Amino acid sequence: MERKVHLISYIVVSITVILCYAIYIGFDSNTFNEPVSTVARISYEDVISEDAKLIQDQVNYYQDYYNVTINLVDDINLTDSSYDIDIVNNNYTITTALDYLGDYFKVFNKEFFNRFYENNMNGLNIYLATHIDNGSNYGENTDIVGLFFKQDNKYIIVIDVTSNESLAKIAYHETMHAIEEYLRLNNVYFRDWDSLNPYGFNYSGSYSTGTYNDVLGNNTNRNNIYFLDNYARSSAVEDRARMFEFICLGNDFSRFSRLYEKANYLKKIIFKYFPELSYSKYIG
Repeated sequence: MERKVHLISYIVVSITVILCYAIYIGFDSNTFNEPVSTVARISYEDVISEDAKLIQDQVNYYQDYYNVTINLVDDINLTDSSYDIDIVNNNYTITTALDYLGDYFKVFNKEFFNRFYENNMNGLNIYLATHIDNGSNYGENTDIVGLFFKQDNKYIIVIDVTSNESLAKIAYHETMHAIEEYLRLNNVYFRDWDSLNPYGFNYSGSYSTGTYNDVLGNNTNRNNIYFLDNYARSSAVEDRARMFEFICLGNDFSRFSRLYEKANYLKKIIFKYFPELSYSKYIG
C-alpha cells in the first residue's frame, strides 16, 4: 500500500512538471526579457511640475511663517532708475537660493517682519535676480550683488543669487537698509554715528580700492580699526549695513574697541524700535 501511494505521488509530480514546461515554452520569450518595475515613468513635464510645486511650498512656508513676500513672477520695474535687473527663471537656481535663505530667516521672526506693514506700507518683498546692473558711475569698481529701494509703499530687496557671496549675508545687508528706511519713516536717525569715526573723517561717497589704516585687516593696532572694509567707508548707511550683516553672521567685535562701540550703538537703536530682535540668539 505504501509503495502504491509513492507511485501515485511520483506520477502527479511528473505531470505537474510537464504541464509547467508546456506553459513556459508557449510564452513569447521576449516576455521574460522585460524588466519588471512598479515605478511609474515620469515625463519631463511632470518633473518640472514637481519642481514648481516644491518651490511654491517653500515660498508659502516663508511667506506664512514670516509674513514676507517672495516674488518669483513679476519683473522688477524701478521708477526713475537706470538699474537693469533680470529675475531668476531656472527652477534649480530658485530651489538652491530658497534653501540658502533659510539661514537668513533663522535670525528674524514674524514680529520683526510685521513692522514693515506699519505707516501704510505693504511689507517686505524679496526678489531673486541673476543680474543687477547700474549704468551710473557709483560703485563701478564693485559688482552689485544686492539692492534695496522703497516703491509703491513696499520695502523691496533684490538679491543676485548667482553671486559668489553668501545669499544670507547679502540679505542681511539689504535688510539693514530696510530697517533704516523704517526708522526714517518714524523720524529716527543714528545721530551719534559720526562721533564713532576717526576725528575729522568724512565718508567718500564712493567705493575705493585704496589701502587705509582704519580698515579691518590693514592695521595691527586693534584700537585704531573703525571700518570693516573699504565699502563701509563710502557712506554712513553702508557702514551700518556692513556692521549689521557681520553682527547677524555672529561676529564678535570685543577685541576691536572702535568696531565694538559701533556694533553696540547700532544694536541699541535697533533694539529700541525692534525689541523682538534683542531675543535673537544671533543678534541679541
